[in-house]
Amino acid sequence: MGAPNRSTAKGGQMINFLIVGTQRTGSSALADGIGLHPAVACGWEWTLRTPPWRALSIAERALGGDFGVLSPQDQIHMAAQYSTGTAALGFRRLFRASDKWLVHPRLSPALWLDRLEAHIAWLDRRPQLRIIHIVREDNLAWFRSRKIARKSGIHFGASYPTDIKLTADLSEARRRVLAKNWVDGRLARLAHSNPYLRVGYDEFRTDNLLVLNRTLRFLDVDPAQLPSPAEHMRAKPQSGQRTQDSVDNHHELEEYLRRHGLLRSET
Repeated sequence: MGAPNRSTAKGGQMINFLIVGTQRTGSSALADGIGLHPAVACGWEWTLRTPPWRALSIAERALGGDFGVLSPQDQIHMAAQYSTGTAALGFRRLFRASDKWLVHPRLSPALWLDRLEAHIAWLDRRPQLRIIHIVREDNLAWFRSRKIARKSGIHFGASYPTDIKLTADLSEARRRVLAKNWVDGRLARLAHSNPYLRVGYDEFRTDNLLVLNRTLRFLDVDPAQLPSPAEHMRAKPQSGQRTQDSVDNHHELEEYLRRHGLLRSET
């Protein structure tokens, strides 16, 4: 595909943005929601399955309009998303909150493969790139969502089954939440180098239209051009189920995380 027409954005310059966060934080719903706007082209996780050492160069080229460097599926998606009226172009880049680390979450092999620090340094060098940081504040619900997604094999695009039950490993939960808090803390520091918008998952779940409007204004596009209210419901979370309905040892897990000060996000 050819390079985007950069004369459509305010000031005659295409706005580039990046949705960041940890996995299982509602980024798919947020991306789908802003992607409904005719002036916004929001890609999937363009660099998810690329070699780590190529991720940043692929991101750079795709944000410049060279979608030919993307996977065939991403190219098809961008062909549907992008038009000559596109004023804001971006994609999602999520980072893993692994429990496989020693001493400190920053030493996680998963974060080394995700190149978290390399992405932060890259964004420091691109101060014009806008950051939308989605954070899930309820760590108990986040951990439950991650385990349900893994057990069901459903990671996006469909609701979770309501009949899945699991027993949480308390040590795993603590280590994953510590890693999640660390990643979110590092990403929040981008507020010092880039235009930055924090989106709370819980607020998005309560009133997605309010959050979508705020996010679109951050991208300098008119929220009034968002489709009818019925269309906004396409941007809904995957589950309305309570944690206690699917986690057998919910109360034990809740008390364990509370005792370690990990029930809510620190960011």
